[in-house]
Amino acid sequence: MYINFVNYYVRHLLLCCVIFSACLSLVHAEAAARETADDMIPLQVAAGTNLITLAREYCKNPEDWRTLARLNRLKPPYIIYAETEISVPKSLLDMEELELAAVTVSGAAQLRKHDGGLVELVQGGRIAPGETVVTGDDTFVQLLFPNGVYSRIEPNSAFTITYLFSLADKKIKAEAMLVKGKLTHTLDKKLRFNDSMRTRTPTVITGIRGTEYRLKTETDQSTRVETLAGEVFVQAGANIAYVRADQGIKTLEGKPLGAPQALPVAPAAPQLEPVYRTLPAKIQLPVTAEISKVTLRLSSDEKGLATVYAHSAPAGEALVVQNVPDGPYFAFFTVTDTRGFESREQGPQPFVVRTMPPAPMVTTPKNDSIMWGKTGQFTWLESEQAVRYRVQVSRDAGFTNIVDDQTLSSPSYTTAELTPGSYYFRVQALAADDFASNFSGILNWEQKEAPAVGGLESASDEPPQLQWHPMAEGWHYDLQVAMDKEFTELLVDERKMASTSYTLPDKLDPGKYYIHLRGIENGEPATPWTPAQTMTVKNRPKVLEGSLIGVLLMGILLL
Repeated sequence: MYINFVNYYVRHLLLCCVIFSACLSLVHAEAAARETADDMIPLQVAAGTNLITLAREYCKNPEDWRTLARLNRLKPPYIIYAETEISVPKSLLDMEELELAAVTVSGAAQLRKHDGGLVELVQGGRIAPGETVVTGDDTFVQLLFPNGVYSRIEPNSAFTITYLFSLADKKIKAEAMLVKGKLTHTLDKKLRFNDSMRTRTPTVITGIRGTEYRLKTETDQSTRVETLAGEVFVQAGANIAYVRADQGIKTLEGKPLGAPQALPVAPAAPQLEPVYRTLPAKIQLPVTAEISKVTLRLSSDEKGLATVYAHSAPAGEALVVQNVPDGPYFAFFTVTDTRGFESREQGPQPFVVRTMPPAPMVTTPKNDSIMWGKTGQFTWLESEQAVRYRVQVSRDAGFTNIVDDQTLSSPSYTTAELTPGSYYFRVQALAADDFASNFSGILNWEQKEAPAVGGLESASDEPPQLQWHPMAEGWHYDLQVAMDKEFTELLVDERKMASTSYTLPDKLDPGKYYIHLRGIENGEPATPWTPAQTMTVKNRPKVLEGSLIGVLLMGILLL
């Protein structure tokens, strides 16, 4: 009976142990599942540090050293080595969540919030972990992480902040995900010990300490890393590579990492104009057979941290700058070779855009026109940004034989008296700060003596006859005779006459009349109206008529 009791007790004890072991396994499985879902944060190991000290310094619970040992597959005596890393679940860390700032925003950018909603991202805006920066066409966003890393997000990109926080000792941990597009990380100085900055793409993980590099997601299965300074850690699956300055590497999902390749040499500095007064501006870069594309980037700061414009063109074609506000900029140039790798940037080079005030647009006269008389008249559109205008008249198109050069306050100009001949005219706008626009287009004209109209003195009892020299062979003429200089009270308004003479149909009363004409070619006015000429109509002396009247009066008196 005693033996049966012992057997019964042992069997139940064993059953309880099995149940307890199963429950413990289930707890461990649930904990492992939670840890797997948790972000694993890398902690650097300093010399003289052990696992217990590490947990006491960084974890909420000092006893979590046991969990760290298990997760990092450490066995007694749990030795950890300096300059290595161990992984810690984020949920175990004693930390403070941080945000980063949008330093500059050029174009229309959006921020995707935690709930999936989109809001406008503006300069100075804050981005929290879990939020995504989304850029569209021609949009550049410059982000500044609290650890000093500048990230330039280029057009048509999506960049998610995975986590960003500070540890108990104020060291900063950051990780981001470049879902699509292109970015450039720049760090002027080395990260502090135990600061970390990692960026993922769908295919790789990259890490930096003190460097500058580009990260490009070309497809969901392809990523390109290009190191410009320092060294970049690249991990794709179980493969690891270190990409040094002026090297690049391309990763393909499911394929081992290849060896880093040399980046193309930066382009030679192009010759830029001191000031670009009109847009679009075109810049040509010399290229070689290995170059497939050239790129220009404009930044408002010399370090290139505030991009406002970028343009790429196939090798051999001009780079174009357009839709850029007036102001000083700095230009950076790169070339991309036939392998798809991009060089480091050449620059910065000063690039000044000043298009206001614009070059004036001349409204009258037309180019290659004829002006009659001794002076020429010009008008142009007035500019709100201009306070004065500089005009030049020359006998040659190169303006080496200038006959007049003066500054005016209004948008019109009448030349001094000119001898007949060919002349050239141009005008430029002057701003209040003495900035001078480009000159207008050059207008050429022929100055000719106005045709003299004969018969400008007449007796009132005879219709006047007018005649003039032909302006050109085959031309017709418009003729107006008026009682006022403004030609509002017209007596004659003849159009497209083939003759070079005209007899007024009626006798005119004594007085002054005004006449002008213009040449017509192919049915359209070929010249402006000539300056008005004055015609005087006088009474003819009537001696005989006066004598007869006197005789009749004398006869009447005698009667």
